[in-house]
Parts: sequence; structure tokens; C-alpha cells
Amino acid sequence: MLVTPGQFIGLEVKPWAAAITDLVLWISHLQWFHRLHPDMNPPEPVLQAYGNIQCRDAVLTWSGTKATDRSRWDGRTFRVHPVTGNDVPDESAQVPVTELVNPRPAAWPEADFIVGNPPFLGNARMRDALGDGYAEALRAAYPDVPDTVDFVLYWWHKASEAVRSGRTRRFGLITTNSLRQVRQRGVITHHTSGRNPLKLLWAITDHPWTDDGAAVRIAMTVGGLEGQPWLGRVVVEGSGPTPEMEAQSVKVEGQAVDLINDDLSAGANVADTTTLKANEDWPGPVCSSTARAS
Repeated sequence: MLVTPGQFIGLEVKPWAAAITDLVLWISHLQWFHRLHPDMNPPEPVLQAYGNIQCRDAVLTWSGTKATDRSRWDGRTFRVHPVTGNDVPDESAQVPVTELVNPRPAAWPEADFIVGNPPFLGNARMRDALGDGYAEALRAAYPDVPDTVDFVLYWWHKASEAVRSGRTRRFGLITTNSLRQVRQRGVITHHTSGRNPLKLLWAITDHPWTDDGAAVRIAMTVGGLEGQPWLGRVVVEGSGPTPEMEAQSVKVEGQAVDLINDDLSAGANVADTTTLKANEDWPGPVCSSTARAS
């Protein structure tokens, strides 16, 4: 059976990005076809309008919008502070807060594998970047996801649900490397415990990346129900005039492990340690004393 772009389904909120994704899929497909079959022409028509890159929100849907009596700073307009001379938010530049009616998780198409590179948007910036109405609707639609997590964790949560329910075999996501921090990894713990638990099958915890021209650090994780876990780490980082050349200079080493913990470590799960019961009622700091023989 010939693999075609029709077997790749995508979700993209920006129309221009959806069009570029469809174009890149076709370019990659034709390059792959000519590499494997240098003496053959691809089937006619060469390009087909599968319509499989859907232009819509990947994590949230709603029935409509409703005006509120609230407003907030527009996040862009500044004024000069009369004392410090620094640029500060202009409180007079207000935009209305719109409420999203009947918010709920967006449905994902059926797929054997899920891969993605969700937006790198920290929890502290979600209201400014997405708007109060969207941020509040998102959190209301996902009661199982803590309010403290970054935006990418909603993709991680949905992908994990798809694997645990049997709709998807595995997922692989590129996320912020804060995934392993205490405020974030509650989502991982939620899916790696309980009935039909998810397994972390592959992970690199701290990898260099370029996002909109800025150097950032990311984590890569693969989740599934069964398989041999593999944990890697970056041992060499290089430099280059382009992000692509920098990426080629990165060297990763890793090995098979028995288990990848929720903080993306292997071995003793120190992130799951608890206070010793013998110390629960201790009134103050532990003091040492010297015993003297009589």
C-alpha cells in the first residue's frame, strides 16, 4: 500500500499555517517517493485535495461568545512612567473580556499515532496571550488538568487519554522542559497511575531548541501502554549560523531503562519521596549530640 499525505491528519488554528503544512506534506511525500522509486512516476493526479489538515483549535471548542462587563489591559500599549522614565502598561488601553459559551475539549480525529509540537506558552502568560475568556474556558473544560500547568500540557493530557482509551497506539510530543517540574508533572502522574496506566517509553529531558528565533530548552516524550523505555540526554551541543545547523551538531546518548519516572528520571524515584513517619511530630530542626561513655 502506498503511503500518501491523505494518511496524515493535522490540526492547525492559523489558516496560513494549515496551508503551509499541507504543502510541506506533499513536498516531503514526493521527495520520499522519488528516493524509493527513482524509475517511477507518482500516481496521477500528483496533487490531491485531501482536506486532511483541519483549520481549528486543537484543544478547545465552544458554542458561541458573550460580552461581559469586564475589561483588561490590551497587553501592547505602554506609557512612560513620570518618575522612573521606564515604559509601563498604559491602564487606559483596555480591551473587553469576552466569555466563551459552553466550552469543552476539542475532539481529535482517530489516529494510530499522535505527534506534535504544541505552542510554547507558559502558565503565567496564558491570559495575556490567549485572553481572559479563553484561559478561563480552557481551565473550565479540563477539570482534571491543574491550573498551574503550561499550555502544552493540555496536548499531553489529550494524547495520554487517547492512548489509555485504546484509540491511539502511541504519542510523541515536543514540550517545554518544565514538563518535569512539580507544578507540571501532576498531569504525567495522573496518567501513569490508576487503571490502565500510561508508560513513558522514550524521553530526552533537556534539549536545545529555537522558538521564534529565541534559544529555549525542550523535553521530548513518547507515551504508550507497553514497550521497553529508553532515556536519553544531550552530551554535546554545538553552534552554527542557522538553527538547522545547530540541531545537526547536537549529540544524544541514552540507554534502555526499567522505568522512566514522572520527573523524566530513571532509577530511584526521588520525586515521589515522603516524610518519614517518625519525623511527623518532630517539633523543630534535627539536632545532633555526642554520647559520652561513663
